[in-house]
Amino acid sequence: MSDLRQIGEHLYACGGAGQVYKRVAPNQWEHMDQGLLQAPDVSERILPRAIHGPDESDIYLVGCLSASGLPPLVYHWDGSRWLRLPLPEVAERITNIHVESKDRIWLCGSNGTLLLGNARDGFRSLSTVDDNQLFLSVTLFEGRAYLGSNLGLFVYDPADAAAGIRPVVTGLVPELQDANIVDSVEGVLWSIGPKDIARFDGQSWTRIHHPDNPPIGGPIAGATP
Repeated sequence: MSDLRQIGEHLYACGGAGQVYKRVAPNQWEHMDQGLLQAPDVSERILPRAIHGPDESDIYLVGCLSASGLPPLVYHWDGSRWLRLPLPEVAERITNIHVESKDRIWLCGSNGTLLLGNARDGFRSLSTVDDNQLFLSVTLFEGRAYLGSNLGLFVYDPADAAAGIRPVVTGLVPELQDANIVDSVEGVLWSIGPKDIARFDGQSWTRIHHPDNPPIGGPIAGATP
């Protein structure tokens, strides 16, 4: 299994070989992967990485077809069936989803993949040729898309699309080196990596030392991005 998400009134889970489940009652999960679920001996497996959507009749399942990461896959559930969606040619393995609204679904992935769109209108690429990062998560904060990656924290501002995807300058010493997960909760942006945790309140960044790891850097500094 690769992801667990509450959508509407129910929990949904997804995993290898096209598995998708819906929790309909305590200790009761039902398959909802008709047309996706594969036999154990299939040579190329559907490998879902994340599941999310604005409501239970508008769900996105993302990942790839094989261990190589290609081709990328995005399926859409319209309340009755799964349909594979076309993607821009530059898209690679999709790793995560952020739902801004029914019309604005953000998808991120390997080699700088960042897509915006929906099942009805299609997706467009926001990446640039220099984006070589593995984006592992994406969230919105104060109108900007923040991306956690193996190379640190990055940001894309729709109001300044010409600037592309660029590193976030936090003012922390050293700068963030890992940001596997980014999320926005109650007016605070969180960046969480294997060893480095930081929060941004819209004005300044604060590093939070993990008690099981040696402190990172020296005195904490703060700056606006």
